[in-house]
Amino acid sequence: MIPIEKYAELCVAMSDTGGDESKELAIAAEHGVSADEWKLSKAGWTAKMSDPADMGKTAMAFMPHYQAALDKRRGGGEPCTLELYTKIHIHMAFRKDPLDNTKKIDYNIVLAEHGYTHHQWLECESYWTPRVGAPDQAKWDPVLGAKFRELAQKESDLLFGIVRD
Repeated sequence: MIPIEKYAELCVAMSDTGGDESKELAIAAEHGVSADEWKLSKAGWTAKMSDPADMGKTAMAFMPHYQAALDKRRGGGEPCTLELYTKIHIHMAFRKDPLDNTKKIDYNIVLAEHGYTHHQWLECESYWTPRVGAPDQAKWDPVLGAKFRELAQKESDLLFGIVRD
């Protein structure tokens, strides 16, 4: 099985393949990983990360490598602005389904309205959540956290038609 760092790098490189194995195998080969080695590694790492007995340890080890590979691919920049992240986040959390006002809107509708795929959104979420989510996060930034809360309040007010003085 390839090392977890290499697996994370390849997962990022393969993020736009839509699970097409032939595309994955071509990318693996470009990175010096044989088809058999990739299949074994993908199955092995997926099993470890899915194993309840592992208690998330492997996934926790994987994520920093995955984040680093995403950052490298982006050149270190943000995957989306804080303003856009906040808007999408609030709409996914609070908008109601127009056909059934008792249910939340399908998040895929919100993503499509903003031109995002599920995978692209996960990249935005994994970038911004540790920075604005909670003070116990290693990357938490109190200034960005305050800005996020302010933007979230404004977007929520717009969504619910609340006017504040």
